[in-house]
Amino acid sequence: MPNKTTSESALFTSFQQQISRSELDQFLSGIENINSGSAPNYLAFSISLSPVDLLAVVEQDHLKNSFQYYWEKPVDDFAMAASGEMERLTAHGESRFRDSSKKGKEVLSRIHHLKGIKHQNAVVHLFGGFSFFDENNSDSWSSFDSSSFTLPEWMIIREGKCCILTFLINYDQASSISEIESEISNKLAELDHITNADQYSLNPVLDQGFSINPPDNDSKEYFQWIENIKRAKDAIKEGRFEKVVFARQLRIKLDQKIKDTHILNRLRFQYPDCYSFLIRQDGESSFIGCTPERLASFNSKYVLTEGLAGSTSRGKTASEDAVLEYNLLHSSKDLHEHEIVLDAIEENLEHYSDEVQHPKSPQIKKLSNVQHLFTPITAKIKEGVSRTEVLKTLHPTPAVGGFPKDKAVEFIKEHEDFNRGWYASPIGWINAHGNGEFIVAIRSGLIKHNEVRFFAGCGIVQDSDPEKEWEETNLKFIPMLTALEYAGT
Repeated sequence: MPNKTTSESALFTSFQQQISRSELDQFLSGIENINSGSAPNYLAFSISLSPVDLLAVVEQDHLKNSFQYYWEKPVDDFAMAASGEMERLTAHGESRFRDSSKKGKEVLSRIHHLKGIKHQNAVVHLFGGFSFFDENNSDSWSSFDSSSFTLPEWMIIREGKCCILTFLINYDQASSISEIESEISNKLAELDHITNADQYSLNPVLDQGFSINPPDNDSKEYFQWIENIKRAKDAIKEGRFEKVVFARQLRIKLDQKIKDTHILNRLRFQYPDCYSFLIRQDGESSFIGCTPERLASFNSKYVLTEGLAGSTSRGKTASEDAVLEYNLLHSSKDLHEHEIVLDAIEENLEHYSDEVQHPKSPQIKKLSNVQHLFTPITAKIKEGVSRTEVLKTLHPTPAVGGFPKDKAVEFIKEHEDFNRGWYASPIGWINAHGNGEFIVAIRSGLIKHNEVRFFAGCGIVQDSDPEKEWEETNLKFIPMLTALEYAGT
């Protein structure tokens, strides 16, 4: 189908149907005396869309060298996508959580929002995350600051059949109503091409992707792993800490560029109970993953989090799967590891909440290749408590760091042979209503051109078996390695 002219774009027609010229005039007259100062002001507009596959939208987006974001949990029928960069907010060091909150509130205060639909998802979001450590100085993670949140040019949220587009323009660069209408028209013409499947361009896809296996038990990496786990167990025996989470990096270089959206398309269907995510900071690199672990979601009153620690494989038959589940629920090693995580989360939340609730016994969370001990936790947050301060306290949980936290993290810094960057870190979103959700970025990988680095870790306690922990990390690599088979361009 030939491309439509700007004035004929379906989205612009929809915009005019949802936001009338008189509503736009009234909105602009109410903000015409803005004193911009040195910082720009933005106009945001929200309208409803026909349901659209947001991963396809990201795949079709032409802003290849700019910020792009994708988030989906299929079992919840919820997805988000965003692209472009109006502003990027960065912070470093021990105060990065607090500084990010302050900067986020300031930029949101400069946004003036007109909505063509009344819905909780018709709201401006900031998207991003934090590195695992307070400072992120690795060359491989050079595009990912210690804290980075982006105000995008547009965002789309799909929940069930409801799909809402919110887009922004710079008010200081287009202050007359004719200029603003022209900006709106041009923006929606661009978006029309990536939200209508009849206008999609399809690139040839290889029939076969890449097939990679984890390192063998006679590799140099294996023997280094065994030695490090022994060091960790010695440190536990000496009373330095009770648990530490040690991780591996699997670095793979291929002979052609890797398509990140192809990997995610596989992951989201294979693991519908998990959060599939993509963060591109620029055209050079992207961080992707499919994590089962939520760090925290929050609203004005509650923070929801969870304990996820203790793992085993899935069975090949229903009977074998039931036996593995039973053994996991009765494993003293795994139950102890899980109890450490719960105790630490409760201890962290008690400073901010008078009411922390969770089931007495762990449940089982089953994924296609692994099952975990899992406990959901709800905390009613005291009035005036910063949600980012809660995030700082929760991160890293003993499920990805260890316990006690400071000593375990110090051991990780000292002995892991790679920089974690944003692996196992809090990534997510927060909106102008003060609601947000952050996940723990495990089952993840960093992609740069034709190279990928996948990450996997496991919790080490006193009675851990180094060889079994090696096999557990191999098990956790499987989702990303399997999806890599679909990553050809």
